[in-house]
Amino acid sequence: MDAAVSALLAQTLTEAGAVKIALLNNGSVRETYERLGIARADLLQAGLLRNPVFSIDGKFFSVGPEIELGLAQSFVDLFFIPMRRRVAHAELLAQEAAVARDLVRLVYDVRRAFVTVHAAEAVVEIQAQALRRASSSRDLMLKLHAAGNALDTVRTIEETAAARAQLDQDAAAVRAQEARESLSVLLGLKGAAVGWTLAGALVEPPAASESAAAETQAEAVSLDLLESRARIDAALFKTGLMRREGRWPELDLGVVGKRESSDGAWGFGPQLTTALPVFDHGQARQLAAHATLRGQVAHHRQLTVEVRSAARRLASRLTALRERVRYLREVYLPLRERLVREGLQFFNAMQIGAFDVLRAKQQEMDARREQAETIRDTWLALLDLRELLAGSLNPARLGMLELPDEAEPPEAPKGH
Repeated sequence: MDAAVSALLAQTLTEAGAVKIALLNNGSVRETYERLGIARADLLQAGLLRNPVFSIDGKFFSVGPEIELGLAQSFVDLFFIPMRRRVAHAELLAQEAAVARDLVRLVYDVRRAFVTVHAAEAVVEIQAQALRRASSSRDLMLKLHAAGNALDTVRTIEETAAARAQLDQDAAAVRAQEARESLSVLLGLKGAAVGWTLAGALVEPPAASESAAAETQAEAVSLDLLESRARIDAALFKTGLMRREGRWPELDLGVVGKRESSDGAWGFGPQLTTALPVFDHGQARQLAAHATLRGQVAHHRQLTVEVRSAARRLASRLTALRERVRYLREVYLPLRERLVREGLQFFNAMQIGAFDVLRAKQQEMDARREQAETIRDTWLALLDLRELLAGSLNPARLGMLELPDEAEPPEAPKGH
């Protein structure tokens, strides 16, 4: 493992540290850079002449052997090199845009995974509190039942609620572990290195103005559109190349030497070899090049629509989730907390039982879980929009948003 990665893992893991580890240690980063190397090699190859062809022909007669030597080089190939370099250069620009987009996507995948782990660990703690509440309610009911002060059905209900809380706690722990594994994969970690600890805690995302003019900005900085434009240029240059190659037949110039079998004398002279365009005039290659160009243009138009739509969708999603977080914090959670306080007052006045208070507290825990999940979704929406404004259109982040439902609506206390 790299020393820099080990140093980052030796301390609690921050978001910036996680991004650095991924860029240093994730194997897909190296694979991404190798694609650039391939594109650069293609550009170098496009500027090279084809190798000359050397030939030797021998015939053996009774008076002696006849030997013929030839050396030929493509002549027309000289005129095609500039256009081939244009095609390869455009494809290199497209590959550079694709590599930059993939790196941006990796960075934001790490950031989203970081937030997801924080949220999952927060839910584990909330479910642990809910489990403690449910267990307390069950234990109290078991004592009352043993004393003959509670029905069997009521005891079973409380035991079922505690069992449900245990299942929810176990499920939350599994989701947290899976979230950790997803982040470890993005960081390229294995073995003992996966025992990292996150720094900080889940907090609300900061107020920002990413949604202002997001549509125009997303189109202007889109690496997907930059790649698409480069591929259009490559297809356009290739169309011109195919047209020229169709007009110019293959033409090889060279020199030939021949040794006569009769007297052993050598003779030298020029050689011209050409292909006769009888059957293939390059029509099929030209048609394919034109079709590719039209397809790239159509793809670019549709991609522009998708980028602008994604900007509108993600900006709208972020605004809605910010408002939902605010409403949960300022309205809904205070109401749930007030229900618990009022329940305690009724309990102290002996107007309701302890189980009503515990149930109200359980519902407050459910609301806190919903708040944690909504904060997570808001962070994810913010990171999705920032990724788009950094140039990466991520289709995987454009699915329908699913908001958490309330586990159980509030109800009036039933009393003793």
